Formats: sequence, C-alpha cells, structure tokens
Amino acid sequence: MLKNIYRLFPLLSISFFLFFVSFLKPTFAQEYQMEVKNYKGEIKEAIVEDCSGESDYICVKYRVEVLDGDMKGQEIESIVSAVNGEDDIFKDGRTVYISLTSSEDFENQWNVESYAREGMLLMVFLAFVILIFFVTGFKGFRAIIGLVLSFVILYAFTIPNLNNGANLILISLVSIVLLLFASTFITYGFNKKSLIAFISSVLGVIIIFLLGSFIVKWMDLGGTGEESASMLYDAVSKSFSLSSIYLLGIVIGALGVLDDVTVGQTSTMMEIYSVDKSLSSKELYTRTMNVGKDHISSMINTLFIAYAGSSFTLVMLLAANSPDFRILINTEFIVEEIIRTLVASIGLVLVVPVTTYIASILVVKQKEN
Repeated sequence: MLKNIYRLFPLLSISFFLFFVSFLKPTFAQEYQMEVKNYKGEIKEAIVEDCSGESDYICVKYRVEVLDGDMKGQEIESIVSAVNGEDDIFKDGRTVYISLTSSEDFENQWNVESYAREGMLLMVFLAFVILIFFVTGFKGFRAIIGLVLSFVILYAFTIPNLNNGANLILISLVSIVLLLFASTFITYGFNKKSLIAFISSVLGVIIIFLLGSFIVKWMDLGGTGEESASMLYDAVSKSFSLSSIYLLGIVIGALGVLDDVTVGQTSTMMEIYSVDKSLSSKELYTRTMNVGKDHISSMINTLFIAYAGSSFTLVMLLAANSPDFRILINTEFIVEEIIRTLVASIGLVLVVPVTTYIASILVVKQKEN
C-alpha cells in the first residue's frame, strides 16, 4: 500500500505545483502615473559635482552608453545622486542597469540602478552545483533541484500573488505545502523517510504558527520593525496586515531548519535500526533522542547567529543611536528579531521528539508487517 502511495507522489506534487502556478498574474498592486523602462548600459564616466554644502555625501552623475533595447548605442546622462563615499560610485567600464522614468509631470530622468552581476552570480552558483554534485552525487543534485523550486515558489508565486492582493491565508498555505514538497520529496525521493519528514514538518509548521499567532497578538507586534515593512505597506495600498506578513516570515524562515531536523532524526533512526533490528520502538526512540538532544543544542545557537548576522548593520545603527540597553532591547525591530528566533526555536525543539516518535512507530511497524 505504501509503495503505491510513494509512486503517486511525483505525479501529485508536479500537478499540484503546475495547477497553482497557472494562476500567476504578471500585474502590480497599484497603477502608477509614470512609465519606467530598464536598459543595460556601460559606465563611460562618473562626474563628481558639488553637493551644495552636504559635506557628508558625494554627489555624482554618470555618462552611460546604452547596450540594448530601442536606444542601443546612444549615450545618456543620469540625474545627480548622493552616495556615502567613493566606494559607492559606479566604476568606469562596468556594465550596469539603468532606468528611464517618463512622466507628464517632469522631463525624462535616467538613473543608474545597479551593477549587472547576473553573470557572476551564475558562475558562483554553477561552482556551488558542481561542488555539491562532486561531494554528494545525485542526492545533492536533487537537493539543487529542490532549491531552485523553492526559489521559484517564493519569487514567482508567493510574493507576486501577495503583492497583487490575493488571499493571504490561501497563498500562505499553498506556498508552505509546496516548499515542504520541494525540500522533502524532491530532495530525498518518495520514500518512507521523506514521508515521515513531511508529516513531522507539517506538525512543526502548525506548532510555530499557533505559537507565533498567540505571541504576536499578546505582545502587540505590528510587523513594522523594519523600515521596508512600512514602505511595503504603502506600496501595496495596505491590502494586508503587516503582522500577518511578519508571522508568515517566521514560518517560512523555520521551514529550512524543520527539514534539516525532521530528515536528520529520521535518517539517524533508520541507521540505528539497520544495525540492530531487535530494538523496540521505545528503545529506538530513546537512542535517537540522544542524538536529537545534541541537534537541538547546536540548532538554537545557529538560529540566533543566523538571524543576528542577517541584520547586523541595522542592530549596530540602533545601538549607536540608543546606547541604553533597556531601550535597545525594546525597540520594535529588536523585539521582532528576538521573537522570530524564540518562536522558531520552540517549534523546532518540540518537533524533534514528535518526529522521533512518529519514526519509531513506523520504522518498527514495517518490520512487523
């Protein structure tokens, strides 16, 4: 019976993914009274200008040759922009992305947006793929496919639909299920191990969501700790609650570690059981939990360091402006990061014994059957 279910999972998962991706709409949350066109260009010259007394900044404009589109071969001059230092000035000869903003209210304006780094990004990614394949073989290659699918789910399905005002609960639910499919069945295949990991991860998501919902309401967290949250709220015409987006971020952030924990516990148990098949469910649970306790101990510190590192510069800025630790620790952004770490950690700690229990029952039951 289980073997037949495993065979159906590839077809079901692919169909499920294609069905929901088919609803994607390449529209924006609101209409703008201006037209923006993007081009690729090459910096010919960076011209430093007077900043009118703003001595802390460097004002610069650029001469850029357009490399593609209907204006290919033409040279344009960007508007003046202020940068913090010389390192922030775009270098001569480098390929960049430029934008042309047109509006009835003002003349056409050119702006240099960013370096064109997709080629370098691709080279680093290919080096990563080759290394993974060399060390882990085909199993690592499946993990890369899962990674690419996770990227597509988040950036081609979840984010566009939320920005377009789609139902937050429905999009969140579908996204989480698709992400779990990509991180378990695509990466580890359709077998008992991945099925146990998937079930355990779903339970972990439920725990984190319920706990997070209670704490967010209890502590009156509005999800506005980051400046980008307020900017997003205005950009999408206030079509959703920022606290709900904050909660969704906690759940999605924990998914990757959930996968690591559930698969790790299940694999450990199967290895122990393959050595000694006389072990009972209780003995198997106890031995695997001994490994799980070490996993929990290392995981908690890993989560904290990962979250702290991702926002290190902002924490430094807040500390510089509010040296009093009591004020710093109660800043909205800091509180949100602490809660993000603690809620995810509590859910992960609870999912370890849950996964171990489910695996101990199913692994030994397989022998009895």
